[in-house]
Amino acid sequence: MKTSYDLEYLPKPRKNGSREAPEITEIKSFLACKRQNMCFEYDNAQQARNRLKVVQRFRSGNGLQEVFECYRVEKCVYVLRTKNGGKKCK
Repeated sequence: MKTSYDLEYLPKPRKNGSREAPEITEIKSFLACKRQNMCFEYDNAQQARNRLKVVQRFRSGNGLQEVFECYRVEKCVYVLRTKNGGKKCK
């Protein structure tokens, strides 16, 4: 085993090959605008249930509980802004 200290170059940490979910990308752009709500519609209720968990994990992991809330009704996931912010979007 080789150990090194005070390296000049540190590589960026990898994300285990995973990429950001499309819902998270959309929510980030939603939060940057002044829109008040959005909806993700899926093929079935099970898929909506699974994707809601992804959105909830993002919300709690980034401390955004006061900024927006999310819930599911049948095969749709709804995201509602609870705190104003962002800029006007087209």
